[in-house]
Amino acid sequence: ATAMHFLLDSYLYKLNDVCARAIDVTAANLAETVNFVPIYRLPPELFRRIILSKELKCDSELLSLIVFSYCGEHHAEDIEVEYFRELTKPRIMSDIDPKVALMMLKFYVDLILDDDENCEIMEVLRGDSLMNRCVKVVSKKWEGEVCEPLIIDAEWDDPTSPASRRRSLPQHAEPTALHRSLPPTLQNYILEKCILEAKHDIDAEKSIVKNYEGKKKSEIESNAKNFGQVVKQLQGELEKSKRAQGRDSQNYLSQIQQLQQTAAELQARLDEKEKSVEEYKQELKQFRRVPGIHNFGEVAKDSGGANIIDKTKCTFSANPDHQTNHRRGNQRPTEMPSKGTELDNLGKENGYLYDDGKGGMLPVFYYQKRGSF
Repeated sequence: ATAMHFLLDSYLYKLNDVCARAIDVTAANLAETVNFVPIYRLPPELFRRIILSKELKCDSELLSLIVFSYCGEHHAEDIEVEYFRELTKPRIMSDIDPKVALMMLKFYVDLILDDDENCEIMEVLRGDSLMNRCVKVVSKKWEGEVCEPLIIDAEWDDPTSPASRRRSLPQHAEPTALHRSLPPTLQNYILEKCILEAKHDIDAEKSIVKNYEGKKKSEIESNAKNFGQVVKQLQGELEKSKRAQGRDSQNYLSQIQQLQQTAAELQARLDEKEKSVEEYKQELKQFRRVPGIHNFGEVAKDSGGANIIDKTKCTFSANPDHQTNHRRGNQRPTEMPSKGTELDNLGKENGYLYDDGKGGMLPVFYYQKRGSF
């Protein structure tokens, strides 16, 4: 935008160096331009210098859109045929966008006929690069650019068609098929190119279909042959499998019987173990915690080698009358097997612990014969 302001001001005040620099900057950024209105307002001489600048950076098809919009839509009355030829040289515009190819050709032909309306247009256009580029693009897009518009025009031209009865356009309106506005000889030339291109496309499609059908036929024949071999192999495998299956069935039956026998033996052993466990449980219930009120009696000074528990190492008595050194330990012992009731069941959660001298506190038990409660 800044370059455009410099361009207009320098052109107005004839600052040639500034103008030349602004032209090159505009040309170098033409492809990135978003708003083309200021460019379309430039006089033809400035627009020509931008397009012919050595700094021009713009995709050829985009450039064709810009040039046609400027020349054909905004400055049609100011453009001469040589000016238009210069801006559409192959060196600058090698490819033309399909959206404007036919319109650009129509505009070009109108410029030629404005110079000499009685000329033989095909003689003038013989070998013409711009015409050949436009016709090449149109023929490549023959279906959308020529065929479909012709069908629409045919419906409108037919007074009996529903489209014709609904039409509100005047009779002299432009046809949908733009090529019909061209001179007849050029129309025929374009149609011939489109027909050749259509034939080429159809032949290519036929070739693809033919190749596909041939490939499929070969695959079907090959598959049929392979299928026969596979069927024979499967039949052989099936017979072999049936024989093996008979042998396997006998083996499986024998293994099942062995497993059933083993399971019965294991169940018997399990029942026996469960009975033993239950007996051990009953035996364990005979062990009782020595309650905190238990009296160990006098501790002999000379045990004579007998294993006597030292009462001074039995800790945490529930009896508050016991001496302090009998009440060591950080936590009260908890119930393990069930016990009897002494002193309002003080022994249920309170009982002696044995200090092993290594930091371990071991609960003290005694065995109670069955049936003593």
